[in-house]
Amino acid sequence: ACLLLLTIATIHFAPKAYHHIGPISGIICLLFYVHGVVSLCIVTCSDPGVVKSGTGAGVGGGGYAGLPRVDVSAGRGWRYCDLCSVYQPPDAVHCPECNVCVEGYDHHCPWMGTCIGKKNFTSFMVFNLTWLFYLLYAIIWVTLFGNSFYGTGAMIEDSGSSGDE
Repeated sequence: ACLLLLTIATIHFAPKAYHHIGPISGIICLLFYVHGVVSLCIVTCSDPGVVKSGTGAGVGGGGYAGLPRVDVSAGRGWRYCDLCSVYQPPDAVHCPECNVCVEGYDHHCPWMGTCIGKKNFTSFMVFNLTWLFYLLYAIIWVTLFGNSFYGTGAMIEDSGSSGDE
């Protein structure tokens, strides 16, 4: 869904920016699009911090994955997830949509179809800032003010019609 929205916005705003303001504005729209798509791919394809069961013996023995090998505070805050059959760190939550436990769980993003957790939160914020700045650029510069400051589309049309008469 995110890719579709970015693509539709770019199909609308990039030609408008290019023809009515100038090529640099059109290129800026395309750069926002490419950066948005790349950061979206990073978020959706990276591990959000899925808690995996291991084969090594943790503090309690018996292969409890993820438990630190420190005897003082090893079990403090850790929970066992019956659905995943793993021990969760204190900040992990079971995601019912993905059916996995995610460390540093923030939320399950329905737009991206993935969990946002400890390992992909920064990429998620980069993606959100990219599309937000793209939206602001498209509305404020391309739609409202750009043409009045650097408009070339009207000048090209006027110079073409007043040619050799």
